[in-house]
Amino acid sequence: MKKRFWLISEFYFPDENSTGHLLTQIAEGLAQTEEVHILCGRCVDRKSVTEKAVSIRNNVFIERVNSSGFNKDILLLRLINIISLSIRIFFRLLLNLHRDDNVLVVTNPPALPFMAALACWMKHTVYSVLMFDLYPDVLVATKILSEKNPFTIILRWMTNILFRYSQHIIVLGRDMSHRLSKKYSGTRDRIIVIPNWGDIDIITPQNIDQNTILKELSINDKFIVQYVGNIGRTHNVELLLECAELLKDKTDICFLFIGDGAKKKWLTESVKKRNFSNVIIRTYYSRERQSDVHNACDIAVVSFIPAMAGISVPSRIYNIMAAGKPILAIADPESELTTVVQEENIGWVVTSYQAQDVVDVILSAMKNRTALLEMGKRARRATEEKYYFKRIIALYRNVLLNTMKD
Repeated sequence: MKKRFWLISEFYFPDENSTGHLLTQIAEGLAQTEEVHILCGRCVDRKSVTEKAVSIRNNVFIERVNSSGFNKDILLLRLINIISLSIRIFFRLLLNLHRDDNVLVVTNPPALPFMAALACWMKHTVYSVLMFDLYPDVLVATKILSEKNPFTIILRWMTNILFRYSQHIIVLGRDMSHRLSKKYSGTRDRIIVIPNWGDIDIITPQNIDQNTILKELSINDKFIVQYVGNIGRTHNVELLLECAELLKDKTDICFLFIGDGAKKKWLTESVKKRNFSNVIIRTYYSRERQSDVHNACDIAVVSFIPAMAGISVPSRIYNIMAAGKPILAIADPESELTTVVQEENIGWVVTSYQAQDVVDVILSAMKNRTALLEMGKRARRATEEKYYFKRIIALYRNVLLNTMKD
């Protein structure tokens, strides 16, 4: 029987969030040489997208399972969605898996890899884990759980079992590799670092004076500090609002937020309540406008809450780099984000989590446009040399598909 490769994810095309986009590209890249199957949930935007339960797109066999579709920004309802989806995928795997298949499961949402691993164990099928976020660590960092919470202890024990029997543990950054090997003994030899990439063919540097988004918002004459992507619990948008407060008298500076997420409502209400005139918030633009989106700034900010090193790596940094924009990183000193910014010399790192330190960087950057341009050129060059899709998919193919042929 022919070996098949399975990729298990909550999101997949036509989902336009980062997970759906990345997993779609990985699957279609692997499908150029192998039989690839996707088992995923329904599209997030169910009202505007018509889906088939089973379909084929770009040589990838796609099967979608029904699950609850409650508001994911409400924690309890999100938990119901996660459990519903994970159980449905578990039963579909029991029906579909063959002994010679190979499975790659994403760690988000947190119940999914455990159910997929259980199905693989029951069907005598090998599996690998693609770690977008490390659980339960992300729940502790966001203060959803404490270290001593019984659920934290149980989830850490289950994670140890998950990793112990996985064939490969693919992580997105060096900080993840270090954290994982320290916390879970016996994993070091199976941890493989494969970073995400920038869409260098779609996102290219543009002249900011010609940016259509800034013109639409009538802010093309200002110095733009941009935050783009998930406005989630792990991201320190509160600190950025403090910076906007400190700079409220600088009418030539504008903070532009583009995205959605759990903190979006709080951010919008806070800006309205405090009557910020130097903050603009917009929802996601279509994937077709991503080059315009990432070029709509002078500097791009990637802001984490403290103690996130080794837990999550923001995929957005590579598209920011593809657009040739300098990065202002607010992160732990040992994080992959900090490491990339410093080793490529493409921006600034603030590890103090103090608003005044961030403001000082912004004001300094405004005074040296030449430095911004040079950082942007180095950022673009780094994506072309290291963080581009053909190189990254070759790493996936080497790790996963060569294993299938053994």
